[in-house]
Amino acid sequence: MNYTDLFFYIVLFSQIMFLSYYYPKRMLIRIHTIFKNYPPNEFPKLYPESIDKYKKLAKRYQIMNHLIIVLGFGLIMWFYVTPRTGEWDQVIVFWYFMIQFIPNMGIELWSRNTHKTMRLLNQDAQKEAALQPRRLTDFVSKEFLGTVFAIYVIFLGFNVYINQFNYSWYGGYLNVLIISGFYLFCGLIIYKALYGKVKNPHQSYEDRKIDIQTIIRQILSTVIAVTLYSMLQILMKAYGLESFKAISVSLYFHVIGFLSMQWPHLDFINFDVYKDKPGLTK
Repeated sequence: MNYTDLFFYIVLFSQIMFLSYYYPKRMLIRIHTIFKNYPPNEFPKLYPESIDKYKKLAKRYQIMNHLIIVLGFGLIMWFYVTPRTGEWDQVIVFWYFMIQFIPNMGIELWSRNTHKTMRLLNQDAQKEAALQPRRLTDFVSKEFLGTVFAIYVIFLGFNVYINQFNYSWYGGYLNVLIISGFYLFCGLIIYKALYGKVKNPHQSYEDRKIDIQTIIRQILSTVIAVTLYSMLQILMKAYGLESFKAISVSLYFHVIGFLSMQWPHLDFINFDVYKDKPGLTK
C-alpha cells in the first residue's frame, strides 16, 4: 500500500465519521433539545402532529446514519482488498456522499411537511409585515458579495489562461457556462429566500430574517467552494495529479458538510410564538 492510498483511506474515514456521525449527532442534539426545552404542552403550535411521530422520525434518522457508517467501513475494506486502478475512486466517493446526505434530505422533507401542516392549521394567521423592502445587503456584507464576484472573475480569467494550452481533455468555455448557470441557480434560490412565501406561519419576522441570513451565507459560501474546487480539478488534470482526485473530492465534501451545519443557535430563536398565547418577542 502506497502513501496515496493510505491518505485516501484516512480522508474517507474522516468523511464517514464527520458526515454520518458528527453531523447527525449535532442535528439530533438540536432536535432533542427542542423536544426537552419546548414540550408540546407548553408550545402546542410547534407540534402540528404527535411528538411521538417526531421522535420516531428522529430515531429513524439516527438508524439510517448508523447503517451508512457501516456501509462506509465496508467501502474502505472493499477499496483495501480489491485490486483497482483508481479510475473510479472519485465516482464511488461521490455516490457514497450522495447516500450520506439522504437522511438529511429526509430531515428537510420533514421540516417542509411540518410547515405545510402548520399553514393548513393556521390559514387565518396574520403575519407581521416589514415596513421597508428587503435588500440583499441587509443580510450579507458588501465585502462578502465582492468576494463572490471576485472569485467569479478569477474563474473567468483562469479559464481564458487554461484555454490557450489546447488540452484535448479541457472542456473550454463550457466550464464557464456551467459555473455561470450554477451562479444563476443559486441567485434564484436567494431571491426566493428573500421574497418567497413564508413557510412557517408562526415564525416571527426577526427569526425569519435570521433564517434568510443563514441561507444566503450558506449558498454564497457554497458558490465560492464550488468555483474554487472547479479550478482545482482542472489544475490537477493539467499537472497529472489525477491519483489525488478521490482525496480532493472527499475533502471538498467535508467543506460542503461544514457549510451545511451553520444553523441558527436555538437561543436566538423566539419560541414564544408557538405558545397558545405568545408572549413578548425577544
